[in-house]
Amino acid sequence: MAYDFGSLKLGIKNPFKLEGLVNTLAGIAIVGIGLGPLLSVASVIQEDKIRAWIYALLGLFLLIVGLRRAGMGLFQLFRFFVGRSVPTSLSYNCNPSEQDNAKAEHRFTAYNAKQLESMLMGRKNTTFVEPQGWLARLLHSLVPKLITAPYPLRNLAQELFTVVAMTATAFIAFGIASFVCATGLAGAAGNLIMPLMSVMLLVYITLVWRSTGGRLKDGRLGRLQAKGPGSLARLLAFAILVPVLIGYGYGQLNLRPDEAVLFNQMIELVSFNAWPNLTYLLVMVAVVLASTILLFIERMKLTQAHTDVSEYRDNLQESIHPNEIFINTESIVLANRRYQEIPNRSYQAFDPKLNEQSEGKGAFDGQLLIETQPEFKELPHSALFKLCRTAATIVGQTLLVIGLATFAYVVMNGYDIYLLAENVFQSDLIPALRGVRDDAMALEIATPILLPVTEEIDSLIVMLFLSLASTAAGNILARGAHLFWGEMHWDSLLMWMKMEGTYTESKVSTGMSIHDSTRSENVVVRSSITPWIISSRIRTTCFATSGSNNLEMPRYVLDMQKNDAELNEIVGEIKDFLRGRENIASITNENDLANAKNIYDVNQVSRAHLSAPQTPAPGQHSLEEQAAHHQRQEALEKSD
Repeated sequence: MAYDFGSLKLGIKNPFKLEGLVNTLAGIAIVGIGLGPLLSVASVIQEDKIRAWIYALLGLFLLIVGLRRAGMGLFQLFRFFVGRSVPTSLSYNCNPSEQDNAKAEHRFTAYNAKQLESMLMGRKNTTFVEPQGWLARLLHSLVPKLITAPYPLRNLAQELFTVVAMTATAFIAFGIASFVCATGLAGAAGNLIMPLMSVMLLVYITLVWRSTGGRLKDGRLGRLQAKGPGSLARLLAFAILVPVLIGYGYGQLNLRPDEAVLFNQMIELVSFNAWPNLTYLLVMVAVVLASTILLFIERMKLTQAHTDVSEYRDNLQESIHPNEIFINTESIVLANRRYQEIPNRSYQAFDPKLNEQSEGKGAFDGQLLIETQPEFKELPHSALFKLCRTAATIVGQTLLVIGLATFAYVVMNGYDIYLLAENVFQSDLIPALRGVRDDAMALEIATPILLPVTEEIDSLIVMLFLSLASTAAGNILARGAHLFWGEMHWDSLLMWMKMEGTYTESKVSTGMSIHDSTRSENVVVRSSITPWIISSRIRTTCFATSGSNNLEMPRYVLDMQKNDAELNEIVGEIKDFLRGRENIASITNENDLANAKNIYDVNQVSRAHLSAPQTPAPGQHSLEEQAAHHQRQEALEKSD
């Protein structure tokens, strides 16, 4: 949508200033972390080129991530350009003056004209659709008020509920696996399965939470997502089958008792304890849920989901042409209700249809669906909501910085551990084991040599999963809080009107006297009008972003309120127009009135002259005398 400049502003401020500041600081911190490896390249390139390349690539990666985040934060701090055409229309805008913008925004419209008409006529809100999927239905059953939230917030709640359900199911699956091992169903491999299952549990939960952060992007929240239990069922089946399969495979090895003891010792030597990372991940889950639940609780306090409308129906008998009614309603009555003199949004063109019949009779009908320019209404958020929103943004960005810093630590120390392991295997381990034939003795000799390496590897794996958990929680918190920063509400009038009826034509003439000098002949149309008007004050919402399409996002109807006083005022203006109509043409121009008065004065003089008695001139006979003389002459001729 084009940026339409106007001197009359809409009073919309940048909602992302504080969030942009936090993003900028986080980006600068990540850039600072990336500069460390980059500045170290020059000092290590002479000693170890591989280490130099690792430092260079790591620093470049962190520099790109940091600059991108800082740039995004600065972008949010820039001026929030708002033209006179925002926000997006509810449906395709048929207003002729807005056709360019209508074509550009059409892909973002959330409704069509038929849906809006159905909402007004049926006193319903099609925005609040039924949840899709087993998990979604469970969540909406536990929190019934959630159905009245906009799609992005409902999707956020569903995503978090789904990931919590999957996390809980994963622990249940781990418990099932423990039961399978404890009851001997997995065979002799029970002691080996539990460490492996704990690692698999950690990997699974980490991947689940990281994928949730990716699904919370703006582009994927425009419609309601379905959430079913399929993944939960697969997870439970996995928890039962994997221990059994591992036990079966271990049984196929046919190890002797002494071999089994050595095998178990080797597994214990290289095994990784996943419980510290699981504990940290659960703490991150608690932080995410606590902040998000508080935000939802405070946001739901502001929810209103009425579906009330005001309605007017009547039958009028007026001497007016039907087209005049439509023209006055659209061009005067509704145009007077423009906000900041911005054209109304016409979702159904007012195209009256006249069905002309014989002898000056006919029928007519026409419909109109219109919305006034939405007026921005700032939500009255509580102090707790603002505090939680700010805290979620700060904590989310902090966790992202911690996660990337930990990742840098893992990469930089991973190469050192690789060199340590290489040195152990080539310098210490092989000579120590040379000539040893007994497996037990070899393991006893190798254990103190390998133990420092395994400890370093374990600590590195712990830091890696800590990095993954921190970035996952940071992404979820940051993107979830962004939705609460960007929610914007609007107030507007939505009105549907239908007029139909019949009309007849007749002539009215004035000034028909033989003495009148001016005459007016008019064709009067007598219309029987049946208007049906339904209107409502609607509250809509959209989720703003930063950039050129900051407010060009789908707009959803959340609340429909009665507006009886406003509708009565509209009907009153229409009736005043009908009563004030003139059916007989008259002269209103002063010059024409002066000319008509002159003609009238001349006619008055002429009529006065004709009505005065006629006196004969001297030496002439009057008409009566001439008639009498003529009669006497005729009588004499007959007597002769």
